[in-house]
Amino acid sequence: MDSISRHEQLLRVFHLIDILFGARQPLTTAELKAQLQARGVIDEMSEKNIRRDVEFLGRFGYAVKESKKRSPRGLNVQAWSIQPGRGAVELIAPPITLPELLSLAVAREFLTPLAGTIYWRGIEQVMNKLESVATTRLLDYVAEHQEGLVVHPKPATAKYRSRTLNAVHRAIRNAQELEIRYTSLADQKPRKSTVRPEALVLYDGAVYIAAYRVPPAKASSAIRRPAKAAEAAIRFFKLDRVADARVTSRTFPRHPVPVGELLADSITIYRSHEAPRRYRIRVEPERARWAIEKPFHPRQKIRRQPDGGVILDIERAWDGEMIPQLLGLGASVEVLEPLDIRDRLAEAAAAIVDRYAGRPRRMVSATPASG
Repeated sequence: MDSISRHEQLLRVFHLIDILFGARQPLTTAELKAQLQARGVIDEMSEKNIRRDVEFLGRFGYAVKESKKRSPRGLNVQAWSIQPGRGAVELIAPPITLPELLSLAVAREFLTPLAGTIYWRGIEQVMNKLESVATTRLLDYVAEHQEGLVVHPKPATAKYRSRTLNAVHRAIRNAQELEIRYTSLADQKPRKSTVRPEALVLYDGAVYIAAYRVPPAKASSAIRRPAKAAEAAIRFFKLDRVADARVTSRTFPRHPVPVGELLADSITIYRSHEAPRRYRIRVEPERARWAIEKPFHPRQKIRRQPDGGVILDIERAWDGEMIPQLLGLGASVEVLEPLDIRDRLAEAAAAIVDRYAGRPRRMVSATPASG
């Protein structure tokens, strides 16, 4: 049996388990076939092959019981059932369907950045329930033939301190201000900040706290001064750079705009206190398909050009996020507006040329790399 046929059989088997667990009475092969078709698992298949799938369950430890049942034509035909708590293996009906659990088993690769969070513990608990639905031999069979899925680059399995995690979750849930010690890329050691956390954000294999900075109180007064525009903008604190977190007794009103909506205009998780601007970008034919499929910007509007290129109209974007992205695409893109961004990109390009053209390569230090 080739790989595709094997995967098709496994899909049918997983649905058969779910169907048989949910049935109130034994089902004939014709009834099993009808339910598989209703679920979109098969188009057409002989009842002989369905009987083989049912026998497959028995070989892998499921307590499948064969009996007789009268068909609509009045004939006695084979019928099948799984009786929880009886037979070869003590089983209980699954709280959710087996295909859902097995899909989670595959998707688990994408969720490793959540290791250490309450979400990961929940995933682990759901995965443990899989053992009550699938026998060890069947799970081994699935693992042996699970092919064709590669996650690259593989997310780092971050391990977050439970004390820090509990504080962050409690502050988000109860809308309480959070005091953190945080080391940014520009810092050598942690700095103390007070923030108002709104949510956790999973981005590019890492977990971030989406929060607003709280302006420090004046020395002579406990009243906080008005926030500057830079402080009023949402910030993203990488969780593994948080050295410590402590929940305060001070509560705050949640921001009227949800974090997900704030990120809708961003390519990454960039936000700025400056107002976003309209961009119009021409993408050359060799990069056009990539810009459409990726997409380059989540809210881009596309205008195809006769030469195979495209014009991207982006109503809201931030200069600080767009410029690095555009420089990375080099000569494959041309900014049509804003006009001042054309000048800034030209200056950056000239600086790059000056760095490399006609200049000798810098000597590399012989100091061994750390780590």
